[in-house]
Amino acid sequence: MKMKGAILFTVLAGLVSTGLAIQCYVCTSDDDVACNDPFESFTMTKQTCYGTNNCMKVVALDQVTRACGYDNSTVSIGSSDGECTTTKIFGIKATTCTCYLDGCNSANLPKLSAFAAATLVAAFTALF
Repeated sequence: MKMKGAILFTVLAGLVSTGLAIQCYVCTSDDDVACNDPFESFTMTKQTCYGTNNCMKVVALDQVTRACGYDNSTVSIGSSDGECTTTKIFGIKATTCTCYLDGCNSANLPKLSAFAAATLVAAFTALF
């Protein structure tokens, strides 16, 4: 039984974010056309962002930038809360969206991948 518990812990640890860092897509459409909308996330790798608490996407002058961000909000990493704001500076409109889930600054907002869900079901089936 101890072995089953150890295996289950390992599987769950691999599927659950630790909350110590968030993973975001980091790119600009000027450098990589795949960063533009529609976003081609399958060609990108998420980066671990230490010392930040959100992911962000900024759209201005037909350029898309995806990055790690930080704000002083009380929203914690892993929360589904997020928001977009639009500002105009010197006549240039910029929309900034912030979010608090791993990879949430993509066009799609996956909560749990199909592979992760299948792995979890298989682990429970095999163990119990």
